Amino acid sequence: MRSNMKFAALAGAAALAMAGLSACSSGSTTAGATAAASAAASPIGGMTTCDKAALDSSVQAAAVALGADNVFTIDTVECASGWAVVTGILGAADAPADGPQGAPTSLIFEAEGQFWIPKAVADVCGTASGTDVPADALIPADLYATACLAI
Repeated sequence: MRSNMKFAALAGAAALAMAGLSACSSGSTTAGATAAASAAASPIGGMTTCDKAALDSSVQAAAVALGADNVFTIDTVECASGWAVVTGILGAADAPADGPQGAPTSLIFEAEGQFWIPKAVADVCGTASGTDVPADALIPADLYATACLAI
């Protein structure tokens, strides 16, 4: 019963949105309906972009998960098919300015809606077979070398 009420409410809201878009459109009713259909097809919560700014909070959270006082300095971001490999330096937040800052590190992320979710190499790189991309790898082939064969 509740699910029927929720469906009816969603259907009503969609109809109002379509009517509102059609009324506000400077084009024809078809243009308004097309815009409403496109909006309805978009994932709830939006999508994320694949760049340093969008990944930074997820990268810093992953660094802290590896050690409470860690920070990560992003050098590069490589992206393909909803995946990202971030390379940079993982080190202590209180590292001396004139000393070692940390170690070169690669972190792997998969986009889920508007979020970047960290992934472990063991979970996404598949069964190692030299430098060839394994058939059971989840990460796109374009990112395999950077993500799975890196230092």
